[in-house]
Amino acid sequence: MSTWRYIAQRATTGEILDFELPLHRDELRWDLSGAGSLRGTVKPDTGTLRAHDGRLLLEEWGTFIYAEADGEIRWGGIVVSSGFDGAAWKVEAAGFASYPHGLPFTGDFETAGSDPADVVRFLWEHVQSYADGDLGLVVTGDRTNAVVGTAEEPYELRWWDAPDVGGEIDALAKETPFDYAERHFWDGEEIRHELRIGYPRLGRRRDDLAFIQGDNVASVVTPELDGEIFANEVLGIGAGEGPGAVRSTTAVRDGRLRRSYVYTAKDVTSESRLDALIRGELTRRQQTLSISSITVREHPNAPIGSWNVGDDVLVEATLPWLGEISLWCRITAWALTSDTTATLTLARSDSFTYGG
Repeated sequence: MSTWRYIAQRATTGEILDFELPLHRDELRWDLSGAGSLRGTVKPDTGTLRAHDGRLLLEEWGTFIYAEADGEIRWGGIVVSSGFDGAAWKVEAAGFASYPHGLPFTGDFETAGSDPADVVRFLWEHVQSYADGDLGLVVTGDRTNAVVGTAEEPYELRWWDAPDVGGEIDALAKETPFDYAERHFWDGEEIRHELRIGYPRLGRRRDDLAFIQGDNVASVVTPELDGEIFANEVLGIGAGEGPGAVRSTTAVRDGRLRRSYVYTAKDVTSESRLDALIRGELTRRQQTLSISSITVREHPNAPIGSWNVGDDVLVEATLPWLGEISLWCRITAWALTSDTTATLTLARSDSFTYGG
């Protein structure tokens, strides 16, 4: 079992305020292409939870908290909320990826044909260029094969529109698409911060892990049959405008009523490429069985924390009405709820479309 400790650091100066913050963890969460979160309670004040300047150790948007296990920083975030419940001090922190959200873009930017990953790097540099805004975060990882903006329709960010920087970053991640995840680590006596871009994706297929109901899946897996996503026909619309746009259709007669889905990919100029994309979309939309989450316990099948967000894992269960099911799912988030239990948020692995 890992030994955890919590470290508090002044956000604007980098000063370590406490290497042994007396925090009782309620939940620690990691998200794919998101910020993650920490909820916990600080022990009753013993007069030690103030810095040498008299300020509280934990200040909203003023303190970083790190969760360290066995000498390795597993999570980092910013205190965003706190409150008192009798003698208890309830604290919530959000990952560094939350920082650009709520911050307006205050420059004048225009580009055509740029890599979306480069635009993300530019946006992070922008928000960190201001006084008291430098988190020390570096955007690393892959470049993409996609572009944003054209000579006719450039990608624009104007200060008078006050676009939300965090919203722009997430829109670029979704539309490209690419994944991102935070990483915090010791570099000597300094703590470094990275936002790693993964293109076409982060994570991998985990044939070395098993999630089996009755072994390490502690909760009863409740599947969902979602007719909202079902389609037996897909209409693809590619590059071009009006009647000149690239178009293709694929369908299957499966004994159900006709349900059509419109798949738009304005960067696709080839009908054969569009055909391949909509065939994959049709396959995904005919598979309506999904598992949204499972609760797992420590087990040799998959020790707690042996996976990463973005990984594909096989979930096996025997369920009323459906019998035995075996479904590959992608981990889109996971939360450590105790030292020996975790909750995994899942989506069907074949529901994702990757670039590259």
